[in-house]
Amino acid sequence: HSYFKRLVFMSHFHPDIHWLTDYAAGNLPMSQALCISAHLSFCSQCRKQVEQLNSLGGMMLNSSLADNPSNEAQQPLADAEISNSLRAQMLDLISNDQSTTGSTTLTTVASANDEPDSSNSELPYCLNKLIPNGTDQLHWQKLGTAVSVARLAAGDTEREVALHKIKAGGRVGNHDHKGREVTVVLTGSFSDQQGQYLPGDFIVKESGEAHQPIASEDAECICLSVLEAPVKFTGPIARLINPFLRIHTAAS
Repeated sequence: HSYFKRLVFMSHFHPDIHWLTDYAAGNLPMSQALCISAHLSFCSQCRKQVEQLNSLGGMMLNSSLADNPSNEAQQPLADAEISNSLRAQMLDLISNDQSTTGSTTLTTVASANDEPDSSNSELPYCLNKLIPNGTDQLHWQKLGTAVSVARLAAGDTEREVALHKIKAGGRVGNHDHKGREVTVVLTGSFSDQQGQYLPGDFIVKESGEAHQPIASEDAECICLSVLEAPVKFTGPIARLINPFLRIHTAAS
């Protein structure tokens, strides 16, 4: 099955513990949680860490409720304390590779262990509802000679959620970021000034970071991206289109 063949790729770029903690605690916007879930479908290492986080969070919640069984008014505060405590305690848990007990599940967009729908097996399961008929049936819009974009209705009113497709050997114009951009490689690969990115790799570009993605020569590259603000092209010609660039959110 092509979905399981993807799992042999070794991801080199992962979300850090703060991303995974917020994901497990349900504190990420749905769009960014979608990126984490997509990464988890490729990365057994991060799946294990999320399972440990879920187990630890469950134990902490049970302990909190046992200490205050009837004080429902303080529950939001208890949840916040659990979320803050998870970061520090999870660092020790992972470094010591302690085993956890009890059943655990991935608690966000979709379980990374669920079998994908066979009609859309080239994508992580968490994307099936947004892309039920495969990438070929999406409305792709060209953004130059090498790049196309297909925006997804993920329900985020503050961020743009989209697939970006770079043709084999294609180059994206060098650009800066005016807000955080989270990207997960789904198929193919691309490289920039910081390295080469393979299927499953999780890349975060913060405001002020510039790069120039170049797809590999042998295959087109498709990425899931979540943008908080439009990119800003820095080339002498490409930058002329900057005033016309905007992100398309669920509210646009």
